[in-house]
Amino acid sequence: IVLEMKKILTIITTFAAAAALSAQEAAPAGVQTLSSPDGNLSLKFTLTERGEPCYWLDYKDKAAVMPSTMGFELRGEVPELEFGAEIERGHVGEPVSLYDGFRLESTERDTFDETWTPVWGEESQIRNHYNELAVRLKQVETNRVVIVRFRLYDDGLGFRYEFPRQDNLSYFIIKEELTQFAMTGDHKAFWIPGDYDTQEYDYVESRLSEIRGLMPSAITSNSSQTPFSPTGVQTALQMKTDDGL
Repeated sequence: IVLEMKKILTIITTFAAAAALSAQEAAPAGVQTLSSPDGNLSLKFTLTERGEPCYWLDYKDKAAVMPSTMGFELRGEVPELEFGAEIERGHVGEPVSLYDGFRLESTERDTFDETWTPVWGEESQIRNHYNELAVRLKQVETNRVVIVRFRLYDDGLGFRYEFPRQDNLSYFIIKEELTQFAMTGDHKAFWIPGDYDTQEYDYVESRLSEIRGLMPSAITSNSSQTPFSPTGVQTALQMKTDDGL
């Protein structure tokens, strides 16, 4: 499995195998469905009972990604200070949720198919063919609007977050990126440590659950190697299930 975020608006360099929600928690009422052009991939989207955006993905009627929630936690507002007041380093308000309390406002669907010729590369022509689902969500208490745009290709899923121009979300800082990718098992993974500065690592083959234990041995004395997390790995992360998916 290769999970890619194509044209994503936020740079996401961490990948976590998050705990899956149960089907009941995913609140199946009001599920939006999208299929790939060849019909093998099926995406489903809904809102949980807490108003959390939630998606899951099947391949040929077999679960590939379990129900996974989406969203962000924003950094709280910096308090207003009087002239001459002492500034406390790092003092900000309470974190702001942009991950729950949503309702579905509308959906838009589209299909796109083009073939283009690259200047160089292994392929003489590349086909860009996908079905698209854009869900417009409004946070009830704040009236903030977020659009999640899914594109489903024959060979994978891409999605991005969009923030339309709006008065109450014109400037913000993302504190935590909370998008989940809930795997169906402890898959075999091919990975290198997540690093903002370099990708000069040897690839490691292991189970997802073994990444934390193997991380120290994956790091060498190369001074440019500065992983950002004991479990963070570089995207795109490639995985293989026990049944060959």
